[in-house]
Formats: sequence, structure tokens, C-alpha cells
Amino acid sequence: MKKLNKLINLFFFIFILTIFPLMVIYSQDISIEELYFQGVDLLENKKEYQEALKCFQRIIEMDPNHIEAYYQIGQVMRNSGEFEKAIIHYKQAIKLRPQYSSAYYGLGLSFLEIKKVNESLEAFKEAIRHEPDFASAHYGLGLAYYELERYNDAISAFEQALMLAPQDAQIYFNLGLTYEKIGEYQKSIDYLEKAVSINSDYGNAFYHLGLNYQEIGQYIDAIKNLEKAATLLSDSSYEIYYLLGFLYQKIEDGRGAAIESFKKATQINPQYADAFFSLGWLYNQNGEYDHTIEAYKQVIQIDPEYNYIYYNLGWAYVETEDYTKAVEAFQKALEKSPDDADIYYALGWTFSKQEDFENATDYFVQAIRLQPDYIYAHYGLGLIYLAQGEKALALEEYKILKNLDQKIADQLFALIYK
Repeated sequence: MKKLNKLINLFFFIFILTIFPLMVIYSQDISIEELYFQGVDLLENKKEYQEALKCFQRIIEMDPNHIEAYYQIGQVMRNSGEFEKAIIHYKQAIKLRPQYSSAYYGLGLSFLEIKKVNESLEAFKEAIRHEPDFASAHYGLGLAYYELERYNDAISAFEQALMLAPQDAQIYFNLGLTYEKIGEYQKSIDYLEKAVSINSDYGNAFYHLGLNYQEIGQYIDAIKNLEKAATLLSDSSYEIYYLLGFLYQKIEDGRGAAIESFKKATQINPQYADAFFSLGWLYNQNGEYDHTIEAYKQVIQIDPEYNYIYYNLGWAYVETEDYTKAVEAFQKALEKSPDDADIYYALGWTFSKQEDFENATDYFVQAIRLQPDYIYAHYGLGLIYLAQGEKALALEEYKILKNLDQKIADQLFALIYK
């Protein structure tokens, strides 16, 4: 029995020695192929970049001259935002295969990302030199020219790319973007319309269509495209609704829609001070002063240093005849801008409404000190003098106003000698 066991063990040992080297060689060959396709799947389909990287690194351990593995590591790094590392690996692939056009293309894109535009330009040119019908390389060349502000060259490159890939929405988009940049808005619109006809979910194309239609004064079309863009570009929709708020004001009876657009902007981004301010301004135009005050208070809560917010809030309180709060707001504004004649005038006017003529006079005088030709401050001061029975002093303000604004001067004169 022992002899039989020894024979079996010996046979098994000899079998392993014989077959194992063949298994290793076979396993390595299959492993490289399997690892490569597994890595490509992880990179392109599953977007699992670190797992893909492990596959390609393992391939290079097994075959240090595996060109495609270096290229794919470049792809992984570029997609992961590690552009310097991507450049290293693309260059290694090119070193092993100098005519590798796809590696030159990836290299060009990576250089673009780190703002080495001239290097990217040369990389795209090399890609085209080795593969003249490489549509993506012509497209990349257009991107590089665009960054260098060589817009005519960019257009030529994009048009060449379009000849090779006539159904590529991205090329149409970038042609539209380039024509927009040089102020040829109708051409831009034509290309952008083509982009959205190919890709009906192309949010950026709808956005730029809106901008171009705005430039040529076609506000209805601008609004239509920007509304579409807002539904597709969720990350920037609050900014688009903010822009829509201004565009709706340019069309007849559009103020209500403008208010709704500004509201949407604030609902999407509750920290959007500009949208709250614009909303308050429109409410003020509508005479809805309580809503104005609430909107301006939101601005202050978000950004207490917001330019002129207390000044505007003060005038809203004046409209509601809450003069005490108006004075508080104007004085807050004065703390932030102590040399602003408008704020002194606003305080003078508010105190005059409270018949506090002493304070009103002081603030009107301060406004005139800062801005001697301040028409309404002179007029307000004239009214104060009249209210106090000082016709001679009021007449002095009339004399000054005659040299500044005859119409306002005549109004004061009529009050002096009514």
C-alpha cells in the first residue's frame, strides 16, 4: 500500500512539473487579453476608473511594452482629472508606437485641460498627420484654436471635422459657439439649431441659442430656448431662470412671468441674493411694497454687505409710510457708504415727510456739500424753507435750480408765489 501511495505521489509530482510551465504560459497569454477587455469595460462602460487602472497596470507588469495598456492608463487618468499623469502615459504609448494617432489625440485633450494650448495644438496636428481623416483630431484642433482666440482657424478645423462626421452634434455646437464669439449671431443660431435637431437633449446648445436670439432682439425665441435649457441643465437652472427674469421684462405684459422666473431662481438656490434683489425690484415696480421689503430682507440675510440693499429697503419703507424703519435702513446704508449724496438726500426726504425739518435740512445740506449740483436736494431744501416760512431762502434755492434744471426750478417758483 505504501509503495502504491509513493508511486501515485511520484506520478502526480511528475505531471505537475510537466504541465505547470505550459499552464503558466497559457494563463499569462489569456490573462493579458482578458485583463485588457475587462479594463476597457470598467473604463468605458462602468466608469470604474480605479478598477480599470489595476487591470492595465497588471498588464504592464506582465508585458512592459504593451502599447495599448499605456494608452488606456492615459485614458483612465484623463477621465479621472489627473492630466499630468495622463500625459506621461500617452507619451509612453507614442514612444512605443510613434504613429499612434489616438494617443496624440488624448495627449492634445490633456494639454488643453491644463491650459498648455500650444502643446495641445501640436499634438492634434500630429494625430492628423498620421491619420488625416481622424474627425476627432480635427475637432480637437478646433478647440485649441478657439482657446488661442484664432476663431477663423477654429471654424476651418470644425468644418473639416464636420465633413468627416456630419452627424456629430458637438461639432455643430462648437461651430455655433465660435460664430457667437465673433458676433455672427445668425450663423451661430443656424449651427446650434442643427445641433439640437441631432440631439434634442443638448442643454448647452439650447442655452446658447437663447443667448444668440437675445443678441438679435428676438426675445420670444430667446425665452423659448432658455426655458428648454433650464429643464436640461439642472446644475445651472437657477442662473437661467434669473436671466429669463430679465428677458420676460422685454416683452409685452411679461412682468408677471419675470417675477415667476426670479421666484424659481430663488426656490432652486435659496442663497441667490441677486435673484431676491431683482424680485424685490420688480415687486417695487408693481407697487407691492410689502413683498419688496420681504425680498430685500432675504438679500440682507444672505449677504449683509450687498451693494445698496439698505438704500433700496429704505425707499420701500418710505412707500409704506413706515418712516422710522426707512430712517434706520438709510442710516445703515450711510454706515457703509458715508460719502454717498443719494443717501443723505433720502434721509432728508424721509425726515421732511415726518416734518422733522431740522434733520431734513441737515441731510439736504450734506447731500449738496457732496454734490453741489444735486437738483432734488436743492428742490427739497427749497420746500423745507417754504414749510418754515423762509421764502427768501427758498428763492435762493430757486436761483440755483435755474442753472441746473429750469423745469424743476419753475415748479419751486410756482410754490413760492402761489
